[in-house]
Amino acid sequence: MRIGIDARCLEWPHGGVASYLKHVLELWGNKGIDHEITLYFQNSVPDVPCLRFPQYRKKVIGGASFLKKRRIVAEQLLLPRLLGKDCIDIFFATWYSAPLLMKIPAIIGAWDISYSTHPSHYTLSEKISLGFFSRWSCVRAKGVVTCSDFDASQIEKFYAIPPEKILTVHLAADPKFTIADDPGEGRRRLEKYRLPEKYIFSVGAIHNRRHVDVLIEAFKKIKHDFPDVGLVVAGRNRTHPRIDIDALMAPLVQSGRGSRIEWVPEEDLVSFYQNAKLFVSTSDVDGETLLLKEAMQCGTPVMTSELLRDTIGGHGFVVDDPTSVEATSHCLRTALSSEESRDAYVRAGLAWNRQFSWEKVAEESLSFILQRALASN
Repeated sequence: MRIGIDARCLEWPHGGVASYLKHVLELWGNKGIDHEITLYFQNSVPDVPCLRFPQYRKKVIGGASFLKKRRIVAEQLLLPRLLGKDCIDIFFATWYSAPLLMKIPAIIGAWDISYSTHPSHYTLSEKISLGFFSRWSCVRAKGVVTCSDFDASQIEKFYAIPPEKILTVHLAADPKFTIADDPGEGRRRLEKYRLPEKYIFSVGAIHNRRHVDVLIEAFKKIKHDFPDVGLVVAGRNRTHPRIDIDALMAPLVQSGRGSRIEWVPEEDLVSFYQNAKLFVSTSDVDGETLLLKEAMQCGTPVMTSELLRDTIGGHGFVVDDPTSVEATSHCLRTALSSEESRDAYVRAGLAWNRQFSWEKVAEESLSFILQRALASN
């Protein structure tokens, strides 16, 4: 079988889709699967270990540079010709959409469809590149891969795709996320960030649906009751309509009770989790986030919203309404006040995470691609 894969997410080395593809390619390569796999890149082939295996052919999309400035333009106008020339049997579009004009059967990685369910959270260009092209890519595809039962139900409901054409893979935290052997070493690594001695941690792209603004205001309401605890908010601000996260954090930063970080380097992220008193990630749209599993695997108690309860197996503090400052501050107060509950959730969270493996994800993904390819013949 000749399988083509959109590997452009590896040129942007961070994020859940890149993590998924890195693990899958690494495991397929180690297993030595008997299929010809061609990986397609937009500007250059990145230097990542998972690409070292000889069975992976690597190609950069050709074409005028001005056409390659936009991901969706390169995908829709330049990629189809290359795929046809390579005689690909099936194409795995890992980043939400595939060329609509190509005749090759496709599998689409649609990790959430918030751009369809909550279009007001996106700019016009995002509504087109994600909302329009992803929707019709999924409708035309031979199969769709997603990462939670909730997201699968959304795809089935909004796109009218039958459940047998949807694969749900339950992602795992990378093995590098682990309990610290030497807590002091991790703390020393973080000295350059000038963090509060004890802190609540929030990390990830800041979207409206994740209610980081609510978390900040909720912490302000309880901070006087926990004078030794601060709030650390890390991540690029991608809110739309825009919320001024920096302005909300400014009073905490100026008083030494908060830190605002635009980007956490990969090599420091484990230490950020390990040294946090509590990790918070809420959403009223997402059905999965690897961030929660990463924190749990580092032995850090977590707080999330009702929608994400399943991704932590219920082993954490859950706020009923993540849009409410009152509800969020109440949940924060409970989490910070109960050492016994935090310890219990840490133990249960570590056990919960052991059931997930990238080996299973890689095996299920390949099996689904091959099965849907045969179904298209």
